[in-house]
Amino acid sequence: MQDEKIQEKQFQDLIFKDKNIKENILNLLNLDIEKCKFEKEVEFINGITSDFIIYDDEKEMKAIIECKRADIGVTEYVRGVGQLFQYEYFQDKNIPPKKIYNIKYNKNINNNILIVPSTFIKNTNLNIGRFRYPENSKIFEIHINSNRVREITEEELLRLSKANESNLITISQYYVRDNRLFECYIAFQMVALLNQFNLEYQRNKLEEEILRKIPVINNNNWRNAFITLSSLGFLKSKVKIVDSFYNLFKLDVYSYINLLYKDYLYPFIDLIMEVLKENEKDGIINLKNNEIGEIIRQKYKNKDILFLTDSNNRYISSWLNIMRDDLGCIDFDSRKSIRKINFIPKELNENERINKIKIFSKSREYIENFNEIKKGIIKGIL
Repeated sequence: MQDEKIQEKQFQDLIFKDKNIKENILNLLNLDIEKCKFEKEVEFINGITSDFIIYDDEKEMKAIIECKRADIGVTEYVRGVGQLFQYEYFQDKNIPPKKIYNIKYNKNINNNILIVPSTFIKNTNLNIGRFRYPENSKIFEIHINSNRVREITEEELLRLSKANESNLITISQYYVRDNRLFECYIAFQMVALLNQFNLEYQRNKLEEEILRKIPVINNNNWRNAFITLSSLGFLKSKVKIVDSFYNLFKLDVYSYINLLYKDYLYPFIDLIMEVLKENEKDGIINLKNNEIGEIIRQKYKNKDILFLTDSNNRYISSWLNIMRDDLGCIDFDSRKSIRKINFIPKELNENERINKIKIFSKSREYIENFNEIKKGIIKGIL
């Protein structure tokens, strides 16, 4: 794992030296990997220097990029956003870099990008949803564990804009939209198969004609699985996997669940596990969902947590179901407040945790059934 508070120079060097990161950025921008080049620390007029530019082999500017580390304050972030406005001005007015004066601009390609590490949101008191950005700007996030790149979309900025106001704070930008993780795994597998065969499907058609034939807990709620996959950055369109995530297709469901936990969802799950452990008596926890939510609020000075205790504790129920049915770290009967702990995920190394998930997860029967009918589904598609 990389340092969560990686310095800006180190962050820039990581981007510049890592071939996969650069390819991920180009893929998100739908640019040709073979024809594009990154140039580092490029000076424009007035002494303004961008962290990177991207241009192609015909010297056409494709993007101007600014990077920020995880623990900056408001002044430095405002400076970064302000530079995006300057970069948009350079593109609008065809102002080339000083040492690459023959670069051309295309009015249809106007990418101004701010890149931050995945720990930025939890390490800052800023609400990045409450800033004005240039019309053509994008915010990319590089995950500190995997170096995968995803776009922080306008929809996500809108959700984040609701946090850090009065009584609502953010501990993670990731969440799951009322689904089990193994259902997201099935949806991901089906999209990957379609991509593999170069088959075009609208999401509604994929859901109605294929996914609803696969027995799962939330069979009529596949739309939310796609919302979750998109929010994690796995999909670049409703039925197209981002290239850098395509290798997740090879994972079994238990490794997939573990990856989602350790790279994205652990802040919520670990916090709930902490509350359950603290209130365990003789191996049993007797807490209603609203009581769990209230204890969590007390830990954060009576503030609500986005995607956890807000919306009248609706998310608490969803996380508990994921912890029981996907990870298997707890067990309880539906609509009952009596719970028991099977294991604590953060206390195990990766292999130990995957083995525990295999033992306790309730996903096995659904995935085995999916694997049995998958070949028939593929034949029907082809």
